[in-house]
Amino acid sequence: MAMSKVLLVALLIAVCTTVASAQDCDENRRCGDSRCCSQYGYCGCTIDYCGSGCKSQCNSCGGGGAAPTIGVCYGVLGDNLPSHSQVVALLKSRGVSNVKIYDAAHDVLQAFANSGIDLSVAVPNQEVRTVADSQDAANGWVQDNIRRFVGATKIGSIAVGNEYLTDSRNDPSKLLPAMQNIQRALEGQGLGNIKVSTPHEFGVVDISFPPSAGTFKGNYINVMRGILEFLRQKNSVFMVNIYPFFAYRFNSGQINLDYALFNPNAPPISDSGRTYRNLFDAQVDSVIAAMNRLGYGNLPLMITESGWPSGGGGVGAGVSNAKTYNNNLVKHVLQNGTPMRPGDRIPTYIFALFNENKKGGDAIETNFGLFFPDQRPVYDINLSATVSRPHNASAMDIDQAALVEPLAVE
Repeated sequence: MAMSKVLLVALLIAVCTTVASAQDCDENRRCGDSRCCSQYGYCGCTIDYCGSGCKSQCNSCGGGGAAPTIGVCYGVLGDNLPSHSQVVALLKSRGVSNVKIYDAAHDVLQAFANSGIDLSVAVPNQEVRTVADSQDAANGWVQDNIRRFVGATKIGSIAVGNEYLTDSRNDPSKLLPAMQNIQRALEGQGLGNIKVSTPHEFGVVDISFPPSAGTFKGNYINVMRGILEFLRQKNSVFMVNIYPFFAYRFNSGQINLDYALFNPNAPPISDSGRTYRNLFDAQVDSVIAAMNRLGYGNLPLMITESGWPSGGGGVGAGVSNAKTYNNNLVKHVLQNGTPMRPGDRIPTYIFALFNENKKGGDAIETNFGLFFPDQRPVYDINLSATVSRPHNASAMDIDQAALVEPLAVE
């Protein structure tokens, strides 16, 4: 996880899976495989993906549709973490069925065998160039890290790199070829059902306020257009990491804490006839708007990281805020879409499972965990899909003239 440099400088006053296919479809017809057509132009298998012309199809889609996804990111940058088998037991006891890891470590893949937990695995950033430059290397990576485990271990997606474009140590031109080579390797080994994508830092967005003005940074446009076309062709999903915490941390005088935490008493923001009651939705919709500007606004999304630190000092960090944010995040994701995609519940992974004492960066980086290394919860959180619908605040007027666009700080 890298700190986003896109700062939402705005008076907001107070301000890996169940993934829909990106197959294009017409709103008034049925998609293939008994899926329903979305009002956004792609196919899925939950009631949220039903367009106005095909709602009658929904009950025949998978027995009423699969549950929306809440997953957890499992990092291992600690010298005091429980064994992988203990982690699997903890996850199962908490009802977690989707987990994102940051490599394809064999001991982790073996520990998750026959667990029923769906994994999103990763090609680490330092291996992206190798698989980009050689199809043989990509074939070998899939053979060694995926094919030999996939019978017993559920692997739903492969993330090629993590926040690769915004890391100055990386060559952006290598990302798409790496994704393409991994995809060809999967298809060549009969594993084409596993989705390939890459998680982006929110810093790929240039303008993020108002959400409808969302655009990608100019230096990423060409590579982003290629990635989006790849995702469209392969029916995959756009992955992005969303952290309202960082926007609040650097703009606490302009962004209201309640707005960042999903609290219902935050004054809402209006944009193009849409009402925003939390910063998460505003950030997500700015990404959707940016994709739409390149002609790919119908692609499904996956939020591959979101969370709030429970300690480490600094503005906003603390147990109370972390508990509030993550519990409200779960409720929101399971019950609501965003103003641009109402009712479209976006698969979301909470960062992170444990406090990891060997993570780099400042102290907050070691305090994003839901659990201490001894498996005690840092705070109570309900990760179950059985939650009550959160209360929505009534609309309130704000001074729209006081809103300003964000600044990108280098």
